[in-house]
Amino acid sequence: MGYHSKNVGFDSHRTTTYTGKGGKNGGGNGRYGGGNYGYGYGGGYGGYDDYYEDYYGGNFSWGNFGGFSTVGEDDDKDLVIKNHPSYFTPKSTDISSKLDWNADTKDNRDLIKEMSRFFYYKMLEEKDYFDPKYDDLSALNEKEIEMIAAKQQMYNDLWDRFVPGMSPLEKALFVFKELERKAGGPKGKMTPKDLERSEEINVNSEVYGDPIYNELLDENMFGKSRKFEILNKIAMIKNFGSEFKIQKEVEEKVVANSHITAHRMMRDYSQMNNVELYQRLMPNFPTKLLTKDLIVRVPVDRTEHKQKIIMLLDYSGSMNEQDKQEWVVALLIDRLKYAMKEEAEIFFSYFLSDTSYMKFKHIYDRKTALEFWASFSTRPSGGGTELGDMVNFINYEINVRHKLCNLDIDLSKDQPEILAINDGNDSVGTDGFEYKTNAISLRQANEELKRLCIANKGKYIAIYNNSLSSFNKDGEQKTYF
Repeated sequence: MGYHSKNVGFDSHRTTTYTGKGGKNGGGNGRYGGGNYGYGYGGGYGGYDDYYEDYYGGNFSWGNFGGFSTVGEDDDKDLVIKNHPSYFTPKSTDISSKLDWNADTKDNRDLIKEMSRFFYYKMLEEKDYFDPKYDDLSALNEKEIEMIAAKQQMYNDLWDRFVPGMSPLEKALFVFKELERKAGGPKGKMTPKDLERSEEINVNSEVYGDPIYNELLDENMFGKSRKFEILNKIAMIKNFGSEFKIQKEVEEKVVANSHITAHRMMRDYSQMNNVELYQRLMPNFPTKLLTKDLIVRVPVDRTEHKQKIIMLLDYSGSMNEQDKQEWVVALLIDRLKYAMKEEAEIFFSYFLSDTSYMKFKHIYDRKTALEFWASFSTRPSGGGTELGDMVNFINYEINVRHKLCNLDIDLSKDQPEILAINDGNDSVGTDGFEYKTNAISLRQANEELKRLCIANKGKYIAIYNNSLSSFNKDGEQKTYF
């Protein structure tokens, strides 16, 4: 029995360009094989000019580095942090581009300006940062006094905290986004209670200083230009705990001879010579010997089993959004790190709706990880997707043909789980998964996909702007803000 894949109208010559429907949201023509899709599809993942135009050409602003904008002066007279003569306060126009539309208000922009000034003072270790005009609060009403007090407390708390960011503005935006998350999402104005939650901000400093993450991001043009935002997302992934955890399994068994030893409970009196001296000197040694309640050092054979994972990434046009690609890069390099450390193996492919176009890349060490990353595309441009067909075809490949599409590798004994990453826009296209699948949907949950993952004992995770929610086979939900 064979497996018949769908033909959705692609030319039989895989180096041609498909100009059918664009992305799932009805965008422009989608190229599936002419230059952007995948391995062996006609020449790579898009060129330098595309990256340069989208991420550098015309959109760069010196406001990120302190406010060298040509826009007229903002009205900053009410900021509680005084201006430093050596610092250019970021402009409102520079800040607006970094906020959600419903958070882009003067109150929020002024708060970010204040925090930017504060972090500049902190960089200089100058604690005299509060504007002296607020020493006398007699002219303010009760609500204004409450807000001033909340800000004083927040800045006192932030002074001793590590906050990631390469510039005062980046640090300010990080704190603001965290306060937004704690408040449940974007809002027009922070309340004193919202500001008090600054003490709840926990930063995983290891993420921002991780040499592997930084190396990978510096090697990718999109990753380098969005480095801070991607590291923030990796920190969220780490805070979410075991849902994203990768670890290799270590199997040990006792053998007759080995240079590797391990501590075990005594099983037989023949192991008497392996009892360490300190136990023999204990006053209750005779009793422990009688009951075999002793620790012995025995030779063992230790076998490490790397975690193997099949990653499927949605290549439809609707995935070609900056925030979605930031999440894609964050999720991917978090896995690549373990492959580079040789603690995991990844089998990666993009997917759309035709199973014959899946081409897997096997990533298992530093060399293969860097080779893969050098050709990775953050410019998806395909048409619709059929994840159900992909999953069930992979099941057929692994368990019937004992290979994985273009890879001549037998995974039937390992049965690595699938991790699919998409944006939740499409139907899944099947009544059930024939292979254990976990899925992550970006910016939009997919109830059909969630049901199918859970029914097959997999996990489903929905990532929104400010939260991550996980659902397991028992129907339990875990949410991180």
